[in-house]
Amino acid sequence: MWVSRHFLGLCCLFFCLNAVAMDPFDRSQRQTGQNKMNLPKIQKEKCVFNEPSFATESAFDQLKLVGVVLYKNRSEVLFLDPQQQLIVVKQGYRLGQEGYLIQQIEKNGVKLLHSKPGQCEQTEPLELRF
Repeated sequence: MWVSRHFLGLCCLFFCLNAVAMDPFDRSQRQTGQNKMNLPKIQKEKCVFNEPSFATESAFDQLKLVGVVLYKNRSEVLFLDPQQQLIVVKQGYRLGQEGYLIQQIEKNGVKLLHSKPGQCEQTEPLELRF
C-alpha cells in the first residue's frame, strides 16, 4: 500500500517537473515574442457621405486653396492637387480623402467641417483664409 502511495507521489512529481510554463516577467521571452497575444485589429469605420466628393485620392493637407469664384446663386472654391490639376468645388460638396464639407464660401476664405476620425457624427470647424 505504501508502495502505491510513493509511486503515485513520484508520478505527480515527475509530471509537475516536466510541465513548461512561460514566465511573463522573463525579459528573454518578451523579446523573442513567444508570449505575444494576437488581438484582432480594430478597423476604423470610414464615414459614408451623401454629398458629392472631389479629390478623394488626395489627402486634404496636399490640396492648396487657390481662389474663390463668387456667383449670385452658387459660389465655387478652387483647389490645386499635388499633380497641379484644378479642382472646382461648390458649397455643400466634400473634398479630399477625409471628406471635408464645404460649409460656406466667402470673399476672404472658406469655412469647412471635418468629421473626427471614427466618429462621423461629430464635426470640427475649420477656416481657410487667403
